[in-house]
Amino acid sequence: MVIYQNHLPTLRFIICSLLFVGTGCQSSGQKNQDESDWPGKRKVPEAIMEALPASPDTIAQTTHFQFFGYGEIDRTISQAFIQTLETSITKIESFAGKRIGPSPIHCFFYPTQEIKGLMLQNSAPCQLDVEKREIHLVVNNIFADHYLGKSNELLLADLLGAPNTYALQAGTAIFFSEKWQKMGYPYWAGKLLAANQLPDLGDLLNNQKWEPGSDLIYGSAAAAFCDFLINRFGNHVFLEKYKNWNFSPFEISTLEPDWKAYCSKWIKIAHTSATSPLTPYLKGFNFAHEGYRIYNGYGSRKAQQSLDQLKALGTNTVAIIPYSFTRHPKMPDPIPVVKRAGTENDESVIQSAEYAQSLGFSIVIKPQIWVGRGMWTGDIEMGSDADWELFFKHYGHWVSHYAMLAEIYGWEMLCIGTELVQTSLQRENNWRQLIEDIRSLYHGSVTYAANWGDEFENVTFWEDLDFIGLNCYYPLSKKENPSDRELKKGFALVIDKIEKVNARYNKPVIFTEIGFPCIKAAWKEPHMDWGEFETNSDHQRRCYEVVFNGIHNKPWCKGILWWKYPSDVDQNRRRETGFTPLNKAAENVVAKWFSQL
Repeated sequence: MVIYQNHLPTLRFIICSLLFVGTGCQSSGQKNQDESDWPGKRKVPEAIMEALPASPDTIAQTTHFQFFGYGEIDRTISQAFIQTLETSITKIESFAGKRIGPSPIHCFFYPTQEIKGLMLQNSAPCQLDVEKREIHLVVNNIFADHYLGKSNELLLADLLGAPNTYALQAGTAIFFSEKWQKMGYPYWAGKLLAANQLPDLGDLLNNQKWEPGSDLIYGSAAAAFCDFLINRFGNHVFLEKYKNWNFSPFEISTLEPDWKAYCSKWIKIAHTSATSPLTPYLKGFNFAHEGYRIYNGYGSRKAQQSLDQLKALGTNTVAIIPYSFTRHPKMPDPIPVVKRAGTENDESVIQSAEYAQSLGFSIVIKPQIWVGRGMWTGDIEMGSDADWELFFKHYGHWVSHYAMLAEIYGWEMLCIGTELVQTSLQRENNWRQLIEDIRSLYHGSVTYAANWGDEFENVTFWEDLDFIGLNCYYPLSKKENPSDRELKKGFALVIDKIEKVNARYNKPVIFTEIGFPCIKAAWKEPHMDWGEFETNSDHQRRCYEVVFNGIHNKPWCKGILWWKYPSDVDQNRRRETGFTPLNKAAENVVAKWFSQL
């Protein structure tokens, strides 16, 4: 599949380029953009703005806080959170030997990350303004106690000031959050160590690494490091050094082995069974973040409406696809975890995944890399062993973030890579090691989405995975007007290729992607929908029928995830030649077959 022809390259490229500006990973020749250029800050429709709460209601006041709420706040959750904040203050004051100042901290509650994002242009579940002494929180059943460590940072700043080394501030804040990410930081630090994903100490203590890095990985590692320092030096020395502690290279090299040995005691409590949960026959879609704004991408009410429509079609699974970006396919650069409002950031991915689960869907988390400039992930190829090792270090950190996210929220399947053709065909041992590492971090099913053709037919590590994943864009015919019989014969040749791979590895197969644009002769080059094409809904429908007819009785096939269904159905109507079957003849085909499979 040629990604740049299939995944809205122009807008995606602009967004990812801006993302890199925001993370300090500026693209070559890319000028810094003003914040107002970010798509999330474009004009929001008046109807959506009018629906936002005009002013906050006073919820409660305690010794240290005044609490305000925008919109309908769950009182049970908010009261539990208020109690937890007060408990945290007591612990932190005792640890610091100081008292929080008499003026109250203002804490603002928002019912969803979408409403908070639209009001503040920041959709993070917890956002601090240290100077104003304000905490802005998403308070609902999804984010009830998962971001407590962030709020503690403001309390520490009040008592101890801001340290030179951010890892000390973030780590100490999480150190006082018993339920951080549900299981607590010792559990996650043990898992990361077992998965060979605990960061190098030099990286952890480098403030510049945090913004593009994984808050989950760095946060648990930082808390574990602060725990280690307190245990090693005692409270008094830790507090004395806290604000101005600049770790020298010698100190880092001395502390690192002892810190990792200290973390090893947590591996046992974080042990993960190798048994994957049962996975149903997957009947679903790649659910695409296509709004590119806070109010119509992942996490939005529009995305929920789209998921409702998928439910009506008989869908039982969606693949959610958080994208990141690499500046160049030949350079082993860090791969950032996107965090800006309007992107596929964690809170938006979580919100849509949790809503989908509430509908009874299984979740496949399928992180992908955008390359841009007319290139795709299949072009990623390093020029030396050293660069390959560095690439896999960065890639492992990035994909482990989503493995950890999937473990926290109980998502059923992780796709650890998509169409990384040169990496999979050239670096088998790196992939086998990464798969082994991921299984120490995540207990669900694991697959890889191979590109149709050479990659799918020649990957050699399928045996290490639970499912063989195929992004299937094999042509069905070269003719302009083939008969249905000829199309079926063309797909039978595709099935023959699949069955050879299945027989070789004795692993079930999932169509991690398959699709056809709504164009004339869609069967000729199914991966292409970008350009001047004549719309033809019936040709798309015929391709869907051929595929369903071909797979419905095949024992090796355990699911199909069509490419694709949009988060914003209104926006997608503007492009009739696109891949989605929404409001086209193929939609009825999907509903019919999903009820039978």
